[in-house]
Amino acid sequence: MKEIERLDLRRVPIPERAAKVFAALDNLPPGASVTVVTDNEPRGLTSRIEQERKNQAVFDPLRIGSSEWLISVRRSPAENELSPTLSLLKRTPILAALSQASIEQLAAQSSVHTVRRGQVIIGEDAEWPNLGLVVEGVLAVGSGSAHARPRIYYDVFPHEMFGEIAFFDGARSNARVTALSKLARYVQIPREVAMDVAQRDSQLPLAIGRVTAQRKRHMMEALATQGTMPIIARIAHVLVPFAVPEHGLAPAVPPLPNMTQAQIAAAAGTVKEVAARAIAELETRGMLRRERGHIRFLNREKLIALIKDGE
Repeated sequence: MKEIERLDLRRVPIPERAAKVFAALDNLPPGASVTVVTDNEPRGLTSRIEQERKNQAVFDPLRIGSSEWLISVRRSPAENELSPTLSLLKRTPILAALSQASIEQLAAQSSVHTVRRGQVIIGEDAEWPNLGLVVEGVLAVGSGSAHARPRIYYDVFPHEMFGEIAFFDGARSNARVTALSKLARYVQIPREVAMDVAQRDSQLPLAIGRVTAQRKRHMMEALATQGTMPIIARIAHVLVPFAVPEHGLAPAVPPLPNMTQAQIAAAAGTVKEVAARAIAELETRGMLRRERGHIRFLNREKLIALIKDGE
């Protein structure tokens, strides 16, 4: 894999960033990559690019500081795999460094599953001896019961992993994994198969360890945000990943348009009534727009400015 360029977007106006990445991506030969540097959460940017260049790129974001992300954007090679599962695993960033034999072994013993919104994939305190890779849709990792406030710790988007903690210690799950989007598909890899590959190919445990470290950083930031920021900034923080880098109000990235206020509240560490008031205030300020009670449009620039003011 050859990296031919480094693209720093930190001084580029937010609405102009996607065009810069489009130009760099279009100039890449298959298999080559460009490292993109950005100063705010990049999921809206990568979602915008995926909308326009579906399956043409693989994104591997890495947070390296409080306001700095490195995103490896790799031009996808031509599809020539006989196995759809093998093709899916090759497009997963954390598996990119594995040998062909390792990826083939994982693909041969994996299975693909489909779930609908609200369906539980992994229950709390449940045994789930697998690694999961999202293919389509979005999953939510969180907790909550009849006696505790529901919480969403983080979301899992396409080509991202879940179930990584139990891979290392073999213990039961300490979080519940549910489908957040209307429909979701994921690849399930038996833990013993992944462990066998990991013992021969050190790239796999290193990659899973990096995922675990990045999620710990994310959760520590979320705890700090929920403990120090006003509620309106906390809600803005939850919404930013679903906001694409466009001028003014632009369509929100799925599954936000179908998420409930209760789910948004769970991600912000609050209750539905408090979140509802904050959402109404954000709409008054022109940072979002609702249709039929759901958030359909977001203004990324204004949301980021609000978060920076609240820090």
